[in-house]
Order: sequence, then structure tokens, then C-alpha cells
Amino acid sequence: MKDMPSIKLYGANGCHKTHYYQILLDKTGLPYTFLDVEAHKDHAEELRGLYENRKLNFPTITIGSKKLRNPDKEELEKWLNKLIPSRIPIIHDIDNQQFTLNINGEIAKVEYQLRNDKMYLVHSEVPYQLRGRGFGKVLVDKTFEKLTEEGYQAVAICSYIKAVKNRSEKWNTLIQ
Repeated sequence: MKDMPSIKLYGANGCHKTHYYQILLDKTGLPYTFLDVEAHKDHAEELRGLYENRKLNFPTITIGSKKLRNPDKEELEKWLNKLIPSRIPIIHDIDNQQFTLNINGEIAKVEYQLRNDKMYLVHSEVPYQLRGRGFGKVLVDKTFEKLTEEGYQAVAICSYIKAVKNRSEKWNTLIQ
């Protein structure tokens, strides 16, 4: 995934909704910048520049270029997952021999087969509407991390998985 987008919270210290979003963002563990639009005129001007009507609409959260005005908790979580997929935990589904990332209800997966005490990574798939945004690389990197953490030796069979492995000095030595 490309660099993580910056997260900004435009609000005011005395605003209960701003405080609510500070708590939500603190719980994510992601770095963000709080910009107090009442205490700093330049922060207020930056926020006004985000809206055509130039109003001081706060609280507003920006994640990169995505602007969220008073999102509910679920909408904020959805956009964080969509724009920062590296924060999504990978699941090792042993019964179905796959690793999965649940990206807002869309499942990206790496399928494998176990033979001779090795995990053969045979297929990777990212839902069509999520392709081209770095989710595939995040999926494969997280798969590599998880399988090595669990003590598996792996062989990359899928051409995309091989490409990710070959581009990484770390994975090129650990994954066959």
C-alpha cells in the first residue's frame, strides 16, 4: 500500500462531538492531527477551504483527500478500512485453507494447499471494485507475516504472490 494518508480532525476543544471523535480516533491507534478551529484562525481558514459555502463545518475529519462531516462510528470505520487497509487484521481460515481480509464486507483472499509440510500459495483474489488500490499487496504481505508467525514454510505459486515476494528482500528470502 502506498503511504498512509494523513488524518485530520477539525473541531474545537469545547465541542462534545469533537471530543467524541478524538476518543474514536485515539482507539484506532492511528496518528492524526487535531486542528482547533476556534483557537487558531489558520485552522479555521483551512477548514473553510474544504467547503464551497466556506462555512466552519466542524467537526470534520479528513483522511487524505476524503472529507467526512459528522460521520457515525460505522461510516468512519468503513472509510478508515477502505483508505488504510493495512489496519485490517488477517484471518487464517484453516478449514478452508485460506487467509482472508474483510474489507467492509468484501473478502480478499489467498488460497493455499498443504503438501509435504509446506504451504503452497496457489491463488490470490481481491474483489473487482477494490482492485488497483493496493489491497492485493497488503493481503499478500499480511499473509506472509501470518504464515511465518505461525511457523509455516511457504511456496509462492500464484504469479501475483510471486511478484510481491520477488519485490521484497525480506520475503524473497523467507518464501520459496
